[in-house]
Amino acid sequence: MKRNALDSPRDLLRKSLFAGLRLVGHRPGKVIRNLHYGREPGQALDIYLPREGYRGTQMIFLHGGGWHSGSKEEYGYLGAAMAAYGVACAVVGYRLYPQVRYPLFIEDVAHGISWLRRDGLRYGFADAPFFLMGHSAGAHIACMVAMDETYRELAHLHAGSIAGIIGLSGVYRFRPETSPVYSDIFSAAQADYEVVKPINYVGEDKVPILMLHGDQDAVIGIGNARQMLQAARAAGQRAQLHAQQGYGHVRPVFDFLPFMPNHQRTMAALLSFMSGAQR
Repeated sequence: MKRNALDSPRDLLRKSLFAGLRLVGHRPGKVIRNLHYGREPGQALDIYLPREGYRGTQMIFLHGGGWHSGSKEEYGYLGAAMAAYGVACAVVGYRLYPQVRYPLFIEDVAHGISWLRRDGLRYGFADAPFFLMGHSAGAHIACMVAMDETYRELAHLHAGSIAGIIGLSGVYRFRPETSPVYSDIFSAAQADYEVVKPINYVGEDKVPILMLHGDQDAVIGIGNARQMLQAARAAGQRAQLHAQQGYGHVRPVFDFLPFMPNHQRTMAALLSFMSGAQR
């Protein structure tokens, strides 16, 4: 495994862990891998389709990793889990820092979504309303694409294209200026860091949001999600927060593994939210 300057021991452990999860979380189903929506290696996506029992629901998932690590390959078990519950799922990769900085990783996702809606039909991903789900930095990107008109227009999305947002251990309010790395990642916004914070884009006309966040998250404290919940509800936006007792930062994504004790509970919460948001 090649190590770069941003790889901490925790990053390397995470990479090894997710490589194992990709194997143990495998489920039967149709998978189309490495569909490129751009010319760069990171601009690719995988599609996971239900073998049977398709609910007519679609999801796009974005991985986390602090905008500088992670990959779509790590989350094959999550795409397979959604497909096993009748949801078509695309896991979209995007370029990372230091190759790119804000806003290019968000723009990558917007282009990936545009490609899916244009060319995904031939692979089984319909041009229909979808849910955007992300973990950590991926939740940040999901919120920005769903709630900032700039990125919705870039993705050629109309008002009803996105059915809802699901954030797992999400970043909704943060201060890039407190970290040299994040200051560099978001250097294009130094004049006004407020433009990079999803909490500033809530509104009555915005899509529903469900947040799952561990109450023991030491990376992004649950207070971040509580502030987002309060801001969204104050603005008239439908919002829910499921505080997961004893969960840390990465634990929410483990619930997509079929052998985890809270697997069915988490999947039921997601399916209930998606069903309610589409009514």
